[in-house]
Amino acid sequence: MRKIKKPKIPDETYWRGQKPVANLILKKIKKNNNVLEMGIGKGGVTKYLLKKQPFLNVVGFDINESSLKKANDFLKKNCKGKFKLLKTSQDISLVKKFGREKFDFVISCGVLDYSKNPDNVIKNIKNILKPDGFFAFTLFDNLSSTDYKGKIPKQMYISKAGIKTWGYRDFYIKKLLKKIGFKLHSISLFKRLHTNTHIELSHTEIKAIRNNLDDPYDDHFVILVSKK
Repeated sequence: MRKIKKPKIPDETYWRGQKPVANLILKKIKKNNNVLEMGIGKGGVTKYLLKKQPFLNVVGFDINESSLKKANDFLKKNCKGKFKLLKTSQDISLVKKFGREKFDFVISCGVLDYSKNPDNVIKNIKNILKPDGFFAFTLFDNLSSTDYKGKIPKQMYISKAGIKTWGYRDFYIKKLLKKIGFKLHSISLFKRLHTNTHIELSHTEIKAIRNNLDDPYDDHFVILVSKK
């Protein structure tokens, strides 16, 4: 029987999508700030921040245990503050898990798109931020796929390969953030933010892209807000 080769996952940690998020807060980050990165993977945006300010207290979580091991190795060498990494499920309750900890920065890059209810996650993030704390994150633009209906402000997208993501319109994002009570500092649309040949993808995603079924990474809003 012929052995079927599994698609190889490129060993690339720095997604193009992480750089714009990091740039939003590089000038704001200070010594001993508390940072929470949602979906930290192998180090995520935190890697960029530590180059600017190594004395950070970092908490990161992810559903991928092998990526967390690599993140742990990196933080041991490069983080001069405290750090803690957690393996969690996709439906983690931020308030229950981190309610007693308050953060100066919360980061989410390419993660909220896959949560069951991104609106609720964004609401809960306000409860774990310190006063004047910042939240830097990305959201998938729902006009970036021909499968989206352009008039719908928020829509669940299920690809042909079964990959589920949410898509947003900018006016809906602004309305949501205002309703929650965040102060909006910036919102920018980046074309094909994550799409490149060296991105970390699952076997299913790589197979889907190679078979021209779907590319879940396309245009993203990059957003910075703070707690009033």
